[in-house]
Amino acid sequence: MGQKSSIDRLPENLRSKLIELLQNPAVTQKEVVEMINGEAGENVVSKSSVNRYKLRMDRFAAKNRQAREVADAYLEKYGADNRNKLGKVTNEYIRLMAFDLITDIEDLRDTEGEIKPEDLSDIIYKVSRAIKELEQAEKLNAQREAEIKAQVQKETAEKVETFCKEKGVSLDVKKALFRDVFNITEK
Repeated sequence: MGQKSSIDRLPENLRSKLIELLQNPAVTQKEVVEMINGEAGENVVSKSSVNRYKLRMDRFAAKNRQAREVADAYLEKYGADNRNKLGKVTNEYIRLMAFDLITDIEDLRDTEGEIKPEDLSDIIYKVSRAIKELEQAEKLNAQREAEIKAQVQKETAEKVETFCKEKGVSLDVKKALFRDVFNITEK
């Protein structure tokens, strides 16, 4: 909250190398520290900072993997045509991430003491803004879904109307088709 971690302050080339090394299971964290400090020419990272960064990377990777698995399972079960529903699942996942962030803030307060009010206020603002944008996205998704449904009903009604005229179907049968088969009550 106050200042960036020693890893986040590294030049881009060193941070990229550190990330690459951390992803290699054959390299220990101690070796990563030695290599990065050696390349920097001074002690710029510690074993504990590398360990914290690795844990953060692992948590982020796990959440991304979990989100992909949920999305893949959803698309497999319901098909690619249900992307609107997938958007709803994604929105819910982001809400959960916001909750996790709030929990992490509480943990940080417990372990590192006081958090600056302006930092906390900034985080709360960003989280509330993200949730507001998610709500707006859900509203737009619902509107779009309603528009698509209305369009499909209109097209269906027109096709049934044309079919009934061509085949000489009675008015009662036509009304029953609209009502019972297509769930359209306005014809």
